[in-house]
Amino acid sequence: MKRIFYLDGQPVPFTSGQNVLEAAIAAGMARQIPYFCYHPALGSLGACRQCAVKIYPHDDKHPPRVTMACLLPASDHLQLATVDQEVHTEHRKIIELLMLNHPLDCPVCDEGGQCHLQDMTVQTGHAVRRYSGPKRTYRDQDLGPLVHQEMNRCITCYRCVRFYQDTAQGDDFGVFGSRDRVYFGRLEDGPLESPFSGNLVEVCPTGVFTDKVFRHDYARVWDLQQGPSVCPHCAVGCNTLPGARLGTLRRVRARHHPEINPHFLCDRGRYGFRYVTAAERPVRARLHGVHSRQDAVLRQVATRLQEGRSGFLGSPREDVQSNLALFALADCLHAPFAALSSPWMEALAQQCMALPQAPTLNDVEMADHLIVLGDLGGVAPMAELAARQALRHGARLTVLASRPTALAEAGDYRPTRPSALPDLVTGLAEDACLQGSRRPVILAAAETLGPAGVHALRKTLARLPANARAGVFQNSPNLFGAAYFAADGHTVRLQHALRQREIDHLLCLAADPLGSDWGAGTWRSLAPGLQGVTVLDMVDTDTVRAAETVLPMAAFPERDGLFINYEGRIQAFAPVYRREAQVPSWQENTRGFPAAAGGQMHPLGPPTPQYWLGRLAELLDIVKPWQERLTFYQRFLCPIAPRPDHPGILLDDALRARFEIAAAPAAAPVGTEDWELDLFRWHGGEALADAAAELQSLAPSRGLRLNADVDASFATLSGPCGRLRLPVLPIVGMVAGVAALDQEGFAQLGLHPGEAVQIQWETVS
Repeated sequence: MKRIFYLDGQPVPFTSGQNVLEAAIAAGMARQIPYFCYHPALGSLGACRQCAVKIYPHDDKHPPRVTMACLLPASDHLQLATVDQEVHTEHRKIIELLMLNHPLDCPVCDEGGQCHLQDMTVQTGHAVRRYSGPKRTYRDQDLGPLVHQEMNRCITCYRCVRFYQDTAQGDDFGVFGSRDRVYFGRLEDGPLESPFSGNLVEVCPTGVFTDKVFRHDYARVWDLQQGPSVCPHCAVGCNTLPGARLGTLRRVRARHHPEINPHFLCDRGRYGFRYVTAAERPVRARLHGVHSRQDAVLRQVATRLQEGRSGFLGSPREDVQSNLALFALADCLHAPFAALSSPWMEALAQQCMALPQAPTLNDVEMADHLIVLGDLGGVAPMAELAARQALRHGARLTVLASRPTALAEAGDYRPTRPSALPDLVTGLAEDACLQGSRRPVILAAAETLGPAGVHALRKTLARLPANARAGVFQNSPNLFGAAYFAADGHTVRLQHALRQREIDHLLCLAADPLGSDWGAGTWRSLAPGLQGVTVLDMVDTDTVRAAETVLPMAAFPERDGLFINYEGRIQAFAPVYRREAQVPSWQENTRGFPAAAGGQMHPLGPPTPQYWLGRLAELLDIVKPWQERLTFYQRFLCPIAPRPDHPGILLDDALRARFEIAAAPAAAPVGTEDWELDLFRWHGGEALADAAAELQSLAPSRGLRLNADVDASFATLSGPCGRLRLPVLPIVGMVAGVAALDQEGFAQLGLHPGEAVQIQWETVS
């Protein structure tokens, strides 16, 4: 039976647990009740006293009274009114009180056009300020390169501190003072430490916290071109809303997705977009390191391909269609192809795809027992945020990791060597707590667990109750999409062809085999056999700088495509804008119309990968077979492609099932006395986000992270592909005998997490 109450005589449906304000907003009646402190993700507080309604009791014993809608539980046949003089007076007086000290700086405020305070002020009818005395003022803090503070605009709604302390569980931001001298900030100036600090910009209903990166290249929000997109910085696949103006990307905000990111976004997803505007971004075709005409570069690449001695390398960083287009071109030319740069990553992708259906982040928030393997926050911060919500709801948390992560501090931390994880995962099948939980969830950092660990996780899930779920995360947006090209031995065959001099040219799509990709050490050792490398990419990498020919690609907000996230959810993103620049014309204007001031806007954006590959197919006279193969592969993988504004389509179980026969990989043996490596990532680190200057200014120092008992200043590590000297960074509580290293270091050494390493120590007095 439908449950309703009445607001100004209109029926309002509601569900159990909703308050009156929530139900009114859900029913599209938000304009009848102004509010500030309420937020759908933060709940009700009643601090602003703005959402007054009049309640009429069902009997004659109690008079009507004014109460706060956000604190009034919705109940059947409740009679409420806002069209009432007493309610109107309450609304106007409260907004006048809140506006008492607010500066009249709307024309210069960054929040203009999206300001909730502006909307509510107009809605309540407040137009004239009667107070003419001195205003309360504050000193603004420097909160780092991402968030700008203007405390004089504060209306004390407490949204910021409720998000930062309660939802994100950060401890370096709070509320200070009392009465009308309440201050929201840090104990002292300094960058906000939470990986979710940028959400202060969106939860603040006024202009107290604004986007400092957006301020550098500001445009009024009504001038922005916006469109539905998907975050390209990890495998979670958060939905985003990029905004562009005059051919440049200005900002990225969260876009509602009920099962992934209903309201929030991590700082990597919000600020990593600056790779698009980085000065080093390749935007023009290059030949031998010199900018050249597109036709000349394409002819050089086509000549290489016509020789029949080329190999093709895709990437989990690139979208599904682009990898398919590359695969189709390689198929037409009967050339070796690999979607991943190392056999280890190939095995990892296969094992991840063979896992049963993963839980959504909404499912993670509802879990009653969480087991986290590795540093989840460094790989997929939004997955860690979901785990923190489960903790708020009373879930039990166990963290198995080599060092005390931010999430480990909130639960049961069990120090664990990476090489021991496969055996420990196998033992989880006998865990009495997991067997008795109603909604147990296992979350893992894929690369820390490794192929053997993910294989063990799949076998363990088969022995646990059917309600147990597991999700593994990686910081590439399309690992699961690339897995469909990760047949056993593809990478080995490609490297073997190069080693045997069967090929001497490599065409790379968003891959960095000579830089920081997994297995880069092997590729560098094979590089002398290459006569040329062609790279299609949108960021400046070691491989781009070493390439014979470079074909720059459109960034993700500049084109459409598909990603497959950690659940196997296919999501589409749309082109938001076309990269343009103002090109002044010095020629005499002979037309009948006046020339535009400053010059015309001309498209300068790099083409899409499909365009480049299609042009190569045209030069090679294989357009028809290339298009036929591409169409076939697309229909096989995704018969019905979702729209960009669609929540996504889950992969068919039959497609995933074919990966269950993948061979079980053997874990590398590590002795108890050996030093072994673990992967270190920080929440802003990823191949694209590494080119975002503001975000990377917060990056931690590079070094080798070890147990604090190690007495050394520097360490020299030796691996199969090279040596690496790094400063030692002591970590309290880290497992003895384990050294944590970034992915670039693994690439230089030719090693993987959980493998043994030789270390020489240096002590500097």
